[in-house]
Amino acid sequence: MCGRNTLFSSPDKIKKDLEIDFWNDDHSYTPSYNLSPTQNSLVLVHNKRRVIYSMRWGFGFDAKRRPIFNARSETLDTKPTFKNLIHKNRCIVLSDGFYEWKQNGSSKIPHFICHKDNQILPMAGLCKWDVDGEGIKKLVFTIITKEARDSLKHIHLREPVILTKKAVKSWITVNEPQNKPLNVLQDNLDGMISYPVDSYVNTSSNDGVKCISQLN
Repeated sequence: MCGRNTLFSSPDKIKKDLEIDFWNDDHSYTPSYNLSPTQNSLVLVHNKRRVIYSMRWGFGFDAKRRPIFNARSETLDTKPTFKNLIHKNRCIVLSDGFYEWKQNGSSKIPHFICHKDNQILPMAGLCKWDVDGEGIKKLVFTIITKEARDSLKHIHLREPVILTKKAVKSWITVNEPQNKPLNVLQDNLDGMISYPVDSYVNTSSNDGVKCISQLN
């Protein structure tokens, strides 16, 4: 599962690390240490060139339903919501790290999970056009998840699919047909670390470096 995310790297780092060809509104980019579903975040797509868009996190805008902010990799090709998107609507969700909550007796302790070398995490995702409750057409995305790696299972049983550089290229290049694109999701980035953070992050409106500051 991935229900709280971050993206605070500088535009220059994002452009360099992800080899971005075009980012139309980089001037409006605002770093966030506490991204929640229904908020906008940066997504990378590729159709002849690598382009960054700002998209809303979560499929569906019906007030009666929760947005679909995660998609299980194991059932992507069987769920009607996702199976028709696999070949042409693949994307990368940019992240500097995400949060999970570890059960500790009757309470839960938030943990921040990131790369040991502060690399930007390329999370596999799916995107599409959606229509909100006011009839406005918007780009939306969902993050693909998998069973957590052994080093993270003590915190949570699921994690986002975080791809290697090679896998990123294969996943987003939708104009080059692949027989089995889901196989790409097995090529995951190593070097993940985790540490407990303050409950300050529990409130989604809280933002800033305090969200990722390690508990003493």
